[in-house]
Amino acid sequence: MTNSEAVHPRFRRSALFSGLQWVTESAKYEGTKSDMHWLAWTEDDELFSVDDDGQNFGSPWNFANLLRVDGAPPHHVVSLVSQFPELERSENPQCRRYVDGALAVGNRIYVAAYDYDDLVPSFPVGHGQLDWISPNGGVAGLMYSDDLGKTWQNVPSKDAGPDEYFLGPRFAGLAFVQFGPGATSIPQLHGDYVYALSNDSNWETGDHIFLARVPRDTVADRNTWEFFASPGEGALPVDEPIWTGDENKSRPILRDPGRIGHPTMTFNPGIGRFLLSYSTDSVPHTFNTPREVAEATWVKRTELLLFEGPTPWGPWGLIHHDDAWETPHTPYLPQIPGKWLDADGAGGWMIFSGDYVNHTGEDDYYGFMTRRFTLTPKS
Repeated sequence: MTNSEAVHPRFRRSALFSGLQWVTESAKYEGTKSDMHWLAWTEDDELFSVDDDGQNFGSPWNFANLLRVDGAPPHHVVSLVSQFPELERSENPQCRRYVDGALAVGNRIYVAAYDYDDLVPSFPVGHGQLDWISPNGGVAGLMYSDDLGKTWQNVPSKDAGPDEYFLGPRFAGLAFVQFGPGATSIPQLHGDYVYALSNDSNWETGDHIFLARVPRDTVADRNTWEFFASPGEGALPVDEPIWTGDENKSRPILRDPGRIGHPTMTFNPGIGRFLLSYSTDSVPHTFNTPREVAEATWVKRTELLLFEGPTPWGPWGLIHHDDAWETPHTPYLPQIPGKWLDADGAGGWMIFSGDYVNHTGEDDYYGFMTRRFTLTPKS
């Protein structure tokens, strides 16, 4: 398989790793036809995937799905658990709702319900292009389940709008940092906090990554959330970061203007480092793009970036940059399940989604995709 050296004009190279090596081909789990795949790993070692927009295993299409993933690749088994019947969509075009931000604390599973803002002014395009430009709206509510996803509590009203959001636009694309089964492997430095991150602007071509933390026992209490507010986007080591209760005063841990798709982060205990990943459309999306240009250039090539750092706020060293990830396919939202990391931290499996527009075959990359990798240490 191929090895990639990390080269990027904006980021310093990792001092620990020279690249990433793919050691299998990409594989889709047959019957899955949804995307995103936010992860929750329970204390009892159950892995769940929270998915958007799909009709897995012949089920009716739905905007929110919960899959259970038993075992490990290449012998894992994926099954449909729920389509969140308690969660409803508003008819308000400003609040097109999906799910993201999965987390397990013990055996309680949290899932965020978040909105895109589809009231985009002066952008006369069809539905597809609108999806690629819609700004992040906010997290309408943080749902939870105590029966492994069969039923859900704390479900937001279908008409919950910006004035009622749990979190605002900087944290709409929520993902929780993975800290072992049930968030039981948090390093001592971080106490009892779990961490969450998000891009801003648009799901696929945001500008910044923001970070938040909350005590693991009060995740659903908005008053206990704090937001990273130190300057420098993690460029220098920060032993005592600044935190604020005002999300509008949060500062980014990384900047890559117009190029940050939904970010994800996993603590890798084998190497004692955090792995941060995101994908991006190679052509950033802007409001002033003519429709014909958007149709001809957007979602035609995807890039993949993988970083490592000592804390959830960095500083970040680039391990891997692929400027034509999975070409001719267009994958997105890379995640590294903590459950599938090797014991020594030197390898694992990546999951991702893809090809919701550019098919080379009928739905061949739109679903639950896996691929094994190893990290190449610097000599």
